[in-house]
Amino acid sequence: MLSRLQKHRWYSIATGSVLILASWLTDSFLDAVLFSEGSFLQQLLHPQAQELTYRLQTILFLLVFMTCAYRKSTREQEATSALEDTVAKLALEKSRTEAILASVPDAVTVQDRDFRILYQNPPARQFKGAHQGQRCYSVYHDRDDVCPGCVVNECFIDGLPHRNESTHVFDGQTRHIETSAAPLLDATGAVTAAIELVRDVTERKTREIMLKRQFAAIEASIDGIALLTPDGEYLYLNKAHAAIYGYPSQQELIGQTWRKLYSDEERQRLEPLVFEAFGKGQGWRGEATGLKQDGSHFPQEVSLSLLEDGGIICVVRDISERRESEEAIRKLNASLRQQTLELQATNRELEAFSYSLSHDLRTPLTAVYTAGQALADLYRDHLDETGHCLVNAIQTGCENMEQFIEAMLVLFRVTRTELSCEEIDLGSMAEDIVAELRMYDVERSLDWRNQAGMTAWCDPHLARVLLQNLLGNAWKYTSRNEHTCIEFGQRMRDGIHEFFVRDNGIGFEMSDAEKIFKPFQRCHPSSDFPGTGVGLATVSRIVDRHGGEVRAEGAPGKGACFYFTLQGPPHHD
Repeated sequence: MLSRLQKHRWYSIATGSVLILASWLTDSFLDAVLFSEGSFLQQLLHPQAQELTYRLQTILFLLVFMTCAYRKSTREQEATSALEDTVAKLALEKSRTEAILASVPDAVTVQDRDFRILYQNPPARQFKGAHQGQRCYSVYHDRDDVCPGCVVNECFIDGLPHRNESTHVFDGQTRHIETSAAPLLDATGAVTAAIELVRDVTERKTREIMLKRQFAAIEASIDGIALLTPDGEYLYLNKAHAAIYGYPSQQELIGQTWRKLYSDEERQRLEPLVFEAFGKGQGWRGEATGLKQDGSHFPQEVSLSLLEDGGIICVVRDISERRESEEAIRKLNASLRQQTLELQATNRELEAFSYSLSHDLRTPLTAVYTAGQALADLYRDHLDETGHCLVNAIQTGCENMEQFIEAMLVLFRVTRTELSCEEIDLGSMAEDIVAELRMYDVERSLDWRNQAGMTAWCDPHLARVLLQNLLGNAWKYTSRNEHTCIEFGQRMRDGIHEFFVRDNGIGFEMSDAEKIFKPFQRCHPSSDFPGTGVGLATVSRIVDRHGGEVRAEGAPGKGACFYFTLQGPPHHD
């Protein structure tokens, strides 16, 4: 098919030919009819020379006119065609631009110099509806003038792109908004409008905050953390990673290979293990010996993980202290095993000693006591005063020895007896013990104070031995008082229930407070107050076996107070 210009060319030729032919026929007709210069056929085919000249001049004028008209018409056709092509291209470009802007997930608007909205893409229309022809600051921000810091306004001022971030609250949620604008220029370079893009960057800001926190955590980690290329070169490492290997700066290792941090022998050992694990698509974890910058070696624990792009995450921990602790624990275990063996031997010796106390020592002691008793009965009339004193001394010594043996056996049983704990009413138990003590001296004036509701988790047999010793001591050391006062109670101390037995007896010096809990240590001579010196040692052993503590307070002539705690029942999760 012919183009528009070709059609126009043939149309012009045909029109010119018709005009020339019409001019020739008209001139021939006029010469024949009006001027009677011959017949029409003669004028048409054989005009006179002068008439022919006129006619040729007319044809030449027509040709010139038609040529000019053709050229002007051609230029107009070309301009029209170019204009139509330009309009078509502009329409195509507009449709493409609108399609591109419509596909942008961010809100896009075009605003003129008066901030009137010329265009909105679908996300912008969905945000607050279609508002073409209205001012941006009015429909979006409900203002009467331009918003402070408006990027579009800044574009109009300096003709440059601008961008900023701001925080807004929508439906009770805080959102981070990024706004950017670029000027639109006309052919002269003047800013005629601006295109504005609004993007919700809340998720990006949240990720950035999370990444900053993760980065801060990595930097604060005491473990060395690094990112390596697939070839094993350092891309990133935290301060701890550099410090573990003795490097003051991370930059000294950036771009370096991990192989410089291990000896040749260690590399030859590690590489097959690591490459085998990586070949299976797995990470690797194990122990190695690192090489510090100063050439010293140290034990470490290494964890390697593969990334999808082939990169490597390396976590290193210096286990020097752990190795030292393990060695110390090994030595301690060996020492404990030795101590256990020694303790077992000691226990066997204690058992043998206990057997000797209850059998080997008691047999000759019984013989001596029996012989002394027989001597006193059979030779009562033959002994003088000195003889009777000696016999009494023998009997008294045997009785004291019997008490000592019994006290030692009690202390031994306290140490060896297996605990069987339960909830015990200590107040009720104390009442029974004091009642027994009063039977030995019913005439004594006694002020007995016993708090109600005192219970403890303990072994009932050992608890009775404990209270018998403490209350018995209070009873004994107040025997010379005109009026005896004994109190059994409890109180809170540092959040723990602490029991106490207080009396108004002879008391003791505080310098002796630690000594009195040791076996055979006494503050007062046995001639004044009889006893074996094992009672408070037994108390201390019982409290210790219950996981508690015991202490004493006193002053000469002002009485004494013994405090003790007992561990509560075990807690089960």
